Amino acid sequence: MLIQRGYYEEAFSEIEGIEDPLERVELLTDLAVTIHAKGGPVEWIPTIMEDAMYIAKKLKDAAQRATAYAIIASALGIIGYEEDAMDFFGRALDTADDIDDPIERGIVLSTIAYHLAVGGYSESALDVFNAAFDIIIGAEMSYTHKVDGIIQIGELMEKAGDRLPAGKALNFYRMAFDIFDKLHVNQRAAVVEKKIELAETVYDVGLPEIRESLLEGRYHYALALIEKKYTGTARLIGELEVALWMKRTNNIEYLEVVDKAFERCGNPVFTEANVQKIARLLTELGSLNRALEFAREIKDPRKRGEALKAIAVELARRREFDEAKKVIEGIPDPEIKAEALTELATMEESM
Repeated sequence: MLIQRGYYEEAFSEIEGIEDPLERVELLTDLAVTIHAKGGPVEWIPTIMEDAMYIAKKLKDAAQRATAYAIIASALGIIGYEEDAMDFFGRALDTADDIDDPIERGIVLSTIAYHLAVGGYSESALDVFNAAFDIIIGAEMSYTHKVDGIIQIGELMEKAGDRLPAGKALNFYRMAFDIFDKLHVNQRAAVVEKKIELAETVYDVGLPEIRESLLEGRYHYALALIEKKYTGTARLIGELEVALWMKRTNNIEYLEVVDKAFERCGNPVFTEANVQKIARLLTELGSLNRALEFAREIKDPRKRGEALKAIAVELARRREFDEAKKVIEGIPDPEIKAEALTELATMEESM
């Protein structure tokens, strides 16, 4: 596309010739956001956005006008014009109120919610998604008609999650999964469930493009993105998170990724939270000697005890009971130590 390649003048000329007004609004806002992100001719942005606003105001259909306002608002939020963004989101919501059909109104509200999420207002987006859901559920019409509308809400929730970092994406994915699961849309539910597992696994470095690469099995590209975007401890944690996802998807190269992550990390400064996170990741990766090194550095006695207990359990799963007992001896919290010994004894009896 001309916009992504940086041919802004040519893109602007082509947009003027597009007949569909909603598509023109989308492309104009894409152009403005891309110029803002890539350092293009920023002096063009006000004119581009004014053109989009003019087109939106001329739309006679309430659903289209509300959607156009939401698209504009989202772009304004991304660019940093927060007051204007909230003004246009308000216009979008007010316009949606004029839609008589409850299913259509619910779907338009979901579209506004999606653009709120993309524009950086994820909490407000969740509220609007919930309002859309309530409108459709409360509509006086056939169940089948309602189901179609609710599925569309779920699809927009999933789409919103795809555009957000892992920490923010999870709420949208979980709501979408709940919808698909309850309505027995099994294939969609399975896809979203995998996205939830991925977002939880690569939580710290789960940018949308990194998660998309991992879903597609492009592990080395994901690692290259992490190397480009993160340094020091953040990069080490990110590479370990990718290695854990590789392990969970049965890619044996994960062991090599762990080794390389430590070879390249140099001498980073670890916070207490970093040490706890790395100890947990290494335990799940089965790199128990390294995990033990980090676990012993945890200052909080209870957190250190929990980390050591997790390592001891992993050793027991490998039938290395003597090693597990040695690790348990180092647990400072008597309650956690007792729990670990009980669990170890149970495992020994069952093997």
